[in-house]
Amino acid sequence: MAVLIVIAAIAVSPVAKNYIEKHDRELIGRSIRMERLRMNIFTGRLRIEGLRIGGSEDSTTFFRLDSFEMRMRLWPLLGNRVLVKKISFAGPDVKIYQRGNAFSFDDITARFAGDTTAVAATPEKTSKPWEIGIYDISIRNGRVFYKDLALDAEWGMNDLNLHIPGVYFSGEKTDVGAVLNFAEGGSLSTDVGYNIESSEFDIGIRLQDFALAGTLPYFRQSLDVTAVDGRLSADIRLRGNTEHLLSLTTEGTASLAGFALRDRQQRPVAGVDTLGVKLAEGDLGKMRFVFDRIYVSGLSALFEMTPEGNNLAALMKSPAAETASPTTVSASAATNPAPEAAPAPAAEITTSAVPAPTAANPAPAAEITTSDTAGSATPSPTLRIADLEITNGRVTVRDLTMHRPFEYTVSEIRMRSRDFAPSKRNSMTVDARMQKTGSAKLRWEGTLDDMNNQNITLWLTNLDLRDFGPYCEHYTAYPLTKGNLTFRSQNVIRNRYLDGTNHLDMFEPKVDKKRREIKAEMNIPLKQGLYVLKDKKGHVKMDLPVKGSLDSPEFSYRKIVLKAIGNVLLKVVTAPFSFLSGNKENLEYINIDPLQYVFTSEQYASLDKIAQALQDKPDMHIVLTQRVNMRRALPRQAAGALRMAYAEHLKSADTTGRQPMSMLEYEKIQQTDIRTPAIMSFADSLLAQRGISPQGLSSDDKALALYREKAAGQLARMMAARNKALTDYMQSTHGATAPAFRVQTMDSLALPNYAGRDRYTIALEVDGETVEVEADDGNAGAGTDAGAGTDAGTEAETDARTNTESDTETNAGTHAGTDTE
Repeated sequence: MAVLIVIAAIAVSPVAKNYIEKHDRELIGRSIRMERLRMNIFTGRLRIEGLRIGGSEDSTTFFRLDSFEMRMRLWPLLGNRVLVKKISFAGPDVKIYQRGNAFSFDDITARFAGDTTAVAATPEKTSKPWEIGIYDISIRNGRVFYKDLALDAEWGMNDLNLHIPGVYFSGEKTDVGAVLNFAEGGSLSTDVGYNIESSEFDIGIRLQDFALAGTLPYFRQSLDVTAVDGRLSADIRLRGNTEHLLSLTTEGTASLAGFALRDRQQRPVAGVDTLGVKLAEGDLGKMRFVFDRIYVSGLSALFEMTPEGNNLAALMKSPAAETASPTTVSASAATNPAPEAAPAPAAEITTSAVPAPTAANPAPAAEITTSDTAGSATPSPTLRIADLEITNGRVTVRDLTMHRPFEYTVSEIRMRSRDFAPSKRNSMTVDARMQKTGSAKLRWEGTLDDMNNQNITLWLTNLDLRDFGPYCEHYTAYPLTKGNLTFRSQNVIRNRYLDGTNHLDMFEPKVDKKRREIKAEMNIPLKQGLYVLKDKKGHVKMDLPVKGSLDSPEFSYRKIVLKAIGNVLLKVVTAPFSFLSGNKENLEYINIDPLQYVFTSEQYASLDKIAQALQDKPDMHIVLTQRVNMRRALPRQAAGALRMAYAEHLKSADTTGRQPMSMLEYEKIQQTDIRTPAIMSFADSLLAQRGISPQGLSSDDKALALYREKAAGQLARMMAARNKALTDYMQSTHGATAPAFRVQTMDSLALPNYAGRDRYTIALEVDGETVEVEADDGNAGAGTDAGAGTDAGTEAETDARTNTESDTETNAGTHAGTDTE
């Protein structure tokens, strides 16, 4: 008998192996192969080596196992006790595929699913409940590969190691405890309470100092990072019912220490020294999450802009790149790639495993329960944070898109908000220290659920302007060399329309000479503008309103503010006297009559404004340039010479004796129309004496043919006389001398071709750089200007007035000198 028992014990292992492999389809519907199976019925030891379970059509391997070992005590079975001393899985490797709601193992689970037909319970005699204890559970070097065929998404896990000291089941109440020690440090302990009768569970999870370095492969599935640092701890309780998983509730705490994400250059692009979260209530069914406190210390970020984009966008892997070259975590997936083509993946997910409901084969009514449909309507999420705090934050911004790189660090960032909720109006204040000097404060009032209506106020105090030199050079080509900035901005958004006001105050701003090699985006005379804007105490103050629709594709807050600043600077430089005097009328030029020697009272008033500006801005120089349209002035002056010659001709024929020409006589002569027959006959006679035919010549042509050279000389002497008279007046009356005040005539080569208006143009010179107040003289038109130019809006009206006055208002004494020419 003993021999037979021994023989049976020896034969049971190969018999069992042969039976399982021969009847594998009957057992699980898949192929099963084993290299070795050993079973000891005396010691309760079972060992399996080289286990392989194929796919539904054996085209792939669904599950493989290097070895399985179980040690079980048999005698306690007699007392309704199951005692497993050890269960060990070495090298388990499972591949799971999903398409829609179907999984590659559905045919197996369907085979073992119980019959859902209700059967009347037969009263049975109450027996002693079974007690089950399983101890020393371990998994070594496990691998899991998962692929969603519909989304073409892959996920994997390598080197899965798990050790559970013990699991114990007794009666209706089940308690499971597990402790895992991670190879990289840290531990995970769990306790699970489960009521078999009510299906309620209570799970406690305690994670201590879990090293995030091991999670790098998961981060790399969507982020292009080279390292993840940090340790995670958590103490969380999960409560719910397995029949109503969406009613899960949770509470607990979590903390993260030393977290950092590093890019390809091993730079930390985002990090947290300490993150603490205390969740008071989390209800997945009601979508309600209430936090007692969220605390962040040492938050850091690096934002770098390059011509190709920015570093944060570069971290995100594009879906196209992932599809073309999917990155999986599992090394087994790399060495044993999942089949992409039919029939393998598709064959594993068969319609027989998960039949689709049809008219002929509708889904069983029992499968659609009230509990499934009751929660179909997704409730509105509720989030509330009693205390939200950020301390000691640090953000570094680098901009490498400009001629000179920009780098700025904002540190000691502090933020606090009480009773924060996206659905209500919140108030949040952020304080920070700027790079070298100064501070920043941001106050936000608004609702996250309604981003179309917000109120944001920003204060920047005592910033060192030199830090922003690269931007100044990029937009204006002027290097910033000195100055501090205080800035206050309030921006109210109502129905996605921005209405903002910005108050800018710079103290002693100074820029260096313009860098001509830089092609600036904005062509503004920054140096002159800052000097004119600067008050006696060294402040430059601007009020910059900003308005616009957030839906406009051209909306850019930075560009709007910069454009507003540029417009102010341009307006100040092109209208400096208006700004300095506080008068709306600006002095852009001084209109003149090319035939005048003496200035009018209006012109003297303009000179007085210039003198006052020189007194207010002693470091500013002003240059007046006389411009005369010779093509228009020559005919007038030649016509005047013809009138005077005709008057002299009449006097020479007077036998009563010659008398000096009076002012009245001179004015009368100048009012004479040279087109009268008598003057034209006189001009014809003079032309005949010179051998010039008068045929086809107009009156102006005849005057020019006779007196062009004389008229040109007279105009040149009158221009020089005006310059001298202007210089003498400014020096004797206001003490304005060179180099602070200079008068000049435009270049002699350019003068004959000048087609603009007759005027003195005004140029401002600051530290060697010169800008004309009104560089565009426009078209001269048909008349002559004779007054001071105001702003562009009144220029046309001024010209109309001065054109009618040019022939009548001209001082008689001015022209009295022409009879001596």
